[in-house]
Amino acid sequence: MTHRNRLLVLALAGALSLLGETASWAKSDYEIINTGIKGGGCWVDDSHFVVVKGHQPAPGQEFEVEGLYYLDPTKPKDLKRIDLSPIEPAIQRKIKQVSCQDRTILFYTMAPDRKTSRLYSVRIGAQPELIADMRWARPAAISLEGRYLLGNKLTFDKGVREEHSDCDVRYLKHGLKALCWPRDTIAQWVTPQFVIHEYIWDETILVRKAVGGGNERIPNPEPPFILADGRELKQGYLLRDLERRIVLEIKTEQAPYQMYSSSFEVDPSGEYLYAACSRVGDHGTRHLTLGGRICRFQLDGNNQGWEEIVNIQQGSADPISLYSLKISEQGHVVAAERAHRGGASLWKYAGGASAAEKVVQVSGRRDVDSLQISPGGKWVSFLDESTLYFAHTKGVTP
Repeated sequence: MTHRNRLLVLALAGALSLLGETASWAKSDYEIINTGIKGGGCWVDDSHFVVVKGHQPAPGQEFEVEGLYYLDPTKPKDLKRIDLSPIEPAIQRKIKQVSCQDRTILFYTMAPDRKTSRLYSVRIGAQPELIADMRWARPAAISLEGRYLLGNKLTFDKGVREEHSDCDVRYLKHGLKALCWPRDTIAQWVTPQFVIHEYIWDETILVRKAVGGGNERIPNPEPPFILADGRELKQGYLLRDLERRIVLEIKTEQAPYQMYSSSFEVDPSGEYLYAACSRVGDHGTRHLTLGGRICRFQLDGNNQGWEEIVNIQQGSADPISLYSLKISEQGHVVAAERAHRGGASLWKYAGGASAAEKVVQVSGRRDVDSLQISPGGKWVSFLDESTLYFAHTKGVTP
């Protein structure tokens, strides 16, 4: 990550102007709350949402964080600041990639020499704690349940790749393990027992000239990876155990399905990998970005195939394209639909249900962003034109 790594219904007249364009609620059993807050965040639990407030000083300049706040989604105007002392205010303004995992808020800042990053955790009401100071310490690279952090032996200087003997670990919290691997690519997903990563082999690599200075591109001296069945792999997705041994290849094509890796998302327990998918014959003759179905792959080390769990498209020629999948601890899935049909929609699938339901639809040729679902699945949050919205089922006490 990104985890995002990474939604919803018919708007009443008073809320329409807040959306910038007309929003039409597709169902009457969801309530949409306009928080008026600019910017997103993450769910700690079903009663606490963390908001990252900040601003961009000028176009092209780095985003500066003004502070982290939390709120009860039923009282969105009542923001409470999270005390991040003793982290210095100047460092707090450089906080990056705020996310939530296991009821814990995670974020990182760069070390002064910018060669390592410092990963912090904080719980509401407690002081922040430094978890790690090492190369590529990121929220998306840690499994709190698995008690490990995936490092990176590689650095890139002006495009030149250099592999080091370690991950420059300067600090690691007691009880955590650093997995220092040569990273074939940045795309990765961590689970308590496994790491999923994308392997890419390049025909050529950029190296420094031995004489005369400068760089040159040469044929890759390393051959492509050879799988256990003898096949040569130049690009693909591998499931590895925590000793870096390859458990299996996760294929993105499985007749009659095509899975779209840009939508990959692991559920909080690490039991399944989810993806938007399509079936042969979907979309008619139209070629869209992603599919209108949701498939999942069980991460038990033995499973070899994907299963479809829900079909959201309305007929085989329906030009629906899903992205930004998010999964709750109970297996509820939310997904956003790209605005191919004159409007963006948000969908929710309750684990085990026969169908997904549309939570909200926003008219206009724009997409919604930063889709999130609370751990218990009671709340969905999303951004529409940078404004934060919450949605929950009407008639149910959140």
